[in-house]
Amino acid sequence: MSLHIDELCDPALLTAMVSGGYIRTQRHPALPLLIHNYTEKAQYDNVWNPATLACRGLVVSAVTGTVLARPFAKFFNHGQPGAPELDLDGPVSVTDKADGSLGVLFPTPDGHAVATRGSFDSTQARHATAVWRSRYAGRFTPPEGRTLLFEIIYPGNRIVLDYGDLDDLVLLGAVDIGTGRSHGPAGVAGWPGPAVESFGYATLAEALAAPPRDNREGLVVHFVGPDTRLKIKYAEYVRLHRIVTGLNARVVWEAVVGGTLDQLLEPLPDEFHAWATKIAVSLRSEVAALHASVEATFESVVAGLPPGWARKDFALAVARHPMRGCLFLRLDEKDYDSHLWQQVRPSLEEPGA
Repeated sequence: MSLHIDELCDPALLTAMVSGGYIRTQRHPALPLLIHNYTEKAQYDNVWNPATLACRGLVVSAVTGTVLARPFAKFFNHGQPGAPELDLDGPVSVTDKADGSLGVLFPTPDGHAVATRGSFDSTQARHATAVWRSRYAGRFTPPEGRTLLFEIIYPGNRIVLDYGDLDDLVLLGAVDIGTGRSHGPAGVAGWPGPAVESFGYATLAEALAAPPRDNREGLVVHFVGPDTRLKIKYAEYVRLHRIVTGLNARVVWEAVVGGTLDQLLEPLPDEFHAWATKIAVSLRSEVAALHASVEATFESVVAGLPPGWARKDFALAVARHPMRGCLFLRLDEKDYDSHLWQQVRPSLEEPGA
């Protein structure tokens, strides 16, 4: 059963999301294929709709529009806006939340290959494709009409957790391309490689009550009936990730000043987006308030100067003002915002604080 991308999401909505910067489309370097992925801006602005939710490594023919690989739809952390309505007692299946890069298996004329969430040609995608073709292509045939999904784990792709010398494609599950119905690792019969660990928790309540495990990221809860998913991330993993990335208020300040906040947010787990965004908004508000104060002070000083005043008069009026540097720049009609940003520069804190 084939699926055209227009059947998956409204083409006008997809076009709007691409033009608005909420979905990024990459072309395969050698083949007529496209991969669609939601962007850091979608996460930053919390823009979730059928298009952004579906485009999480969606591989499509550039010629026919046929969907060739369909990953799990975007899913959220427990307690995060966008997470499914909680059914504490409904039936679930629970697996380990692995700590690597998502791998999406897709067909090519030369055999299957693996893309990451937004790239055909990332370092992780090339590594995963080599593992697939050398280790699995000759002894396992992917089920027809079903996209296999993996966690790409190898020492050079370590995020936080230490998996030792593990270098493999760890099966997460699969998605039926035509219907979108998703499956855990048990839904891929005969897979000869490793798969994420499954647990016997029967309900979300049991999964939430389970004690955290050492050197693990958390759990993925699959609500079997509505076919939705939820991540439960351990607090210790979140703390360690912040240490590893060196994420602190100073880093966010540097990104805002340098115009690179989107690049900072892009690789971060969802739970850090709200934190970093809150800091960025606070910093911008502080700068805006300082700017308004400088403008008001300038107008007040000028209004109090005698007719025909000179620069010397202005200098005497602002000599003791703490923002006199900015006031002189304002007098010379020069931009002074860079000075204001220095005023709100956060003190350096420990990354894990």
